[in-house]
Amino acid sequence: MVTIWKVIPAWLKYLIAGIAAACIVAGGGYLFGKREGRHEIKIEQLQSDINAERERTKDDAKLRSLSNYDFCVLSLRRRGMQPTDCEPLRGVAAE
Repeated sequence: MVTIWKVIPAWLKYLIAGIAAACIVAGGGYLFGKREGRHEIKIEQLQSDINAERERTKDDAKLRSLSNYDFCVLSLRRRGMQPTDCEPLRGVAAE
């Protein structure tokens, strides 16, 4: 393997290293974008679920005054679920 590496010209070694680095950077960017996209989709889904729940309970004055995060926590607790899925809604303004 070492003898083959000595035969390869320096410019080709740099080219191979550059292509490998570009692939690593592109792959990392792709995975980061995919993760951010999933996060945005999850927030949008939680927001639409909250809006649907608000429509069902729009006559209740107490529920209308809650923030999206508090409303999400209350809704999940009623269903016996953990409210950790509501964390992305902490900074989202109410519509």
